[in-house]
Parts: sequence; structure tokens; C-alpha cells
Amino acid sequence: MKKGVMRPGHVQLRVLDIDEAVAHYRDLMGLIEMDRDDQGRVYLKGWTEVDKFSVVLREADAPGMDFMAFKVLSNEVLERLHGDLVAFGCDVEQIPAGELNGCGRRIRFVAPTGHAFELFADKEQPGRYGIGNHNPEAWPRDLTGMKAQR
Repeated sequence: MKKGVMRPGHVQLRVLDIDEAVAHYRDLMGLIEMDRDDQGRVYLKGWTEVDKFSVVLREADAPGMDFMAFKVLSNEVLERLHGDLVAFGCDVEQIPAGELNGCGRRIRFVAPTGHAFELFADKEQPGRYGIGNHNPEAWPRDLTGMKAQR
């Protein structure tokens, strides 16, 4: 049965030193820094990705993953899945649009394993980094590191 979950959307990671982590993900892995917010979080993506970000880094006292988020087809699917999760017995938290820069409303739940997951339907789509739509280059010329892609 199809549920309307499209693909992994983003992950928020806790890091011990935000500057060292950004240097690793940007300069070595080749992700592109897209934004920073007033909470100090840094938003990154691979150059081939259309969505605004796929990795969010947050400085914390202990490393780890805050949550993994999946993109769903529509807000209607998001509402339906919210109901399904509640019916299954999960506590579901509503997170308003804009809490993550460029991301729409999200719902968060904790799986029986203790891992936090989120679902969302909308995210800003600035397009692929560094290439246009008219006679584009095969890839951007200013990439660094491993030139990570989705």
C-alpha cells in the first residue's frame, strides 16, 4: 500500500564544534552552505539537490542525530499520516513552518526504537547549485572536497 512518503529530506545532526563540523562537511565532503539561522544552525546541501538543504548542523554538548526527516507528497498526505501515527499510538508534535529556515510545517514522532523522525511536505527549492537552465555546464566549476551529490 502506498503511503505518500517520497524520500529522505534532511537530517539534523548535533556536533561538538560548529566551525570544525562546517569545515568538514563543506570543505572535505563538498556540501554547499546554504544558510545559517538565529539558533546557530547551519544548512547544507549537495550541488545536485533541488531542495534548499539536506543536512542541518547544530552545536551541542553531545554529538548525535536530532532527527531524520522524510518528504511527503502533499499537505493532505501529511495530515493523513499524522492521523495514522496517532492511531498507532505515537505522540506526534506539530512544528510550525519556518522553524527550520525554508521548510514548511513538520510533524515529529519518536519510533519505538527511540529515534526521532519528521515528515514534511514543503521546502524552498532554489534549484541545483552553480548551473543554469540554458546550455548548462555538466557541473559547477567551483566545487570543493568530494563534491558530494544526492
